[in-house]
Amino acid sequence: MSMSFAHPLTFLRRVTAVSILLACSAPIAWGASSSPIKITVHIPGKSLAVMVLYFGKDKGLFFEEGIDAQLVAMSPPVAIAALMAGELDFSTTLGAATAAIMRGSSLKRVFYVQHDPTFALTAQPEVKAIRELAGKVIGVNAPTDAMGMSAKMILKGNGVDPSQVTFLSTQVTENAYKALLSRRIAATLLPPPYAEEAEARGYSRLAEAKDYAPLSTIGLVASTQALIKNPGKVQAVIRGLLKTMAYLQNPMNRQEMVQYIAGSFKVEPSIAEKALASMLATYSRDGTKPRKAVEKEIEIYRETLQVAKAFTPDDLEDLSILRKLHSSR
Repeated sequence: MSMSFAHPLTFLRRVTAVSILLACSAPIAWGASSSPIKITVHIPGKSLAVMVLYFGKDKGLFFEEGIDAQLVAMSPPVAIAALMAGELDFSTTLGAATAAIMRGSSLKRVFYVQHDPTFALTAQPEVKAIRELAGKVIGVNAPTDAMGMSAKMILKGNGVDPSQVTFLSTQVTENAYKALLSRRIAATLLPPPYAEEAEARGYSRLAEAKDYAPLSTIGLVASTQALIKNPGKVQAVIRGLLKTMAYLQNPMNRQEMVQYIAGSFKVEPSIAEKALASMLATYSRDGTKPRKAVEKEIEIYRETLQVAKAFTPDDLEDLSILRKLHSSR
C-alpha cells in the first residue's frame, strides 16, 4: 500500500495564498454510485496521527463514500489561511484552527479523531532532563498549533520558561524529525512512529504531551461557509472517517495495521506495534469529545494565547452533521 500526498510546493507561492485546483461545482449525488469528487485535505505531515485519512484513502473507504481525498502536507498557519480563502476543503489540525477561531476566523471543528495528543518530547541522546533544554532550540510545526503549545506547557511544567528556548518552525513533522537527526535542534515533539523509532535509536524520550496538554490535535475542520454551502461533502467525509476509524480500532485488523505501518514508514514490526498502540489509545470512539474536556482545552488555549474573551465549546465546534449520522444508524 502507498500513501498519496500532494507536494506542498505546488500549492505555496506566498504565505497567505495557496493555489489549488478545485473540483468542479456541478451538483453531486453523494454515495457509492456517483463519480468520486476530489477534495483537498490539509495534514500537518506524514505520521500516524493522520493515519485515518491515508489508510482510508488507500483502502478505498473514502472512495466508497464518493470521495477522492488529496492529502496536502503544509505548515498549519498556511493551511488555515488557505482554508479561510476557500482554497482547501478541510484541515486536520485542530490546534492552529482553534487559535484562528479565537482570533475571529469563521471555522468549526466538525469531527474529532483524537482526544489527546500522541506527541512525545524527544531530545538528543545526551539530553537527559527537560531543564537541560533551556537556551537550546526546539523544533515545532508552528508555535501556535497544538504541537507548539504542548511544547511550551511541558517546559512550564518542568520549571523552564518557554522564553528561554528558541522555537524553530519546521513546517511539517518530517522536517522536525530530520532536523533532530541532523542535530539542527536539541529536541522536538514527535508523533508515532517517529517517536518510537527515535527512542529505538537511542534518543531521549523526555515527556508525553498528553500528561501536560490534553489537547485534541487531529480531527476535521471546515469553514462555516462550507458547512452552509456543502453539507453533503462534509457528511461524506465524516462517513468515511467513521468507517475508517471503526476498521482501525477492530482488533481483528491489528496485524494488518502493523504490517501497513511497518511498510509505509520503513520501520521494524516491533516499532510499528508500539506506535499503533500509542495512537489507538488517543482515539475518539465516535468522533466526539466530552464537553468538559473541550472546556479544559479552551482554558489552555486562552491562557497560552493570552486571549481575554470567553469561549464555549459551541464557539469551536459544530457536530450537528456527525450527530445526525449517528442518530440515523
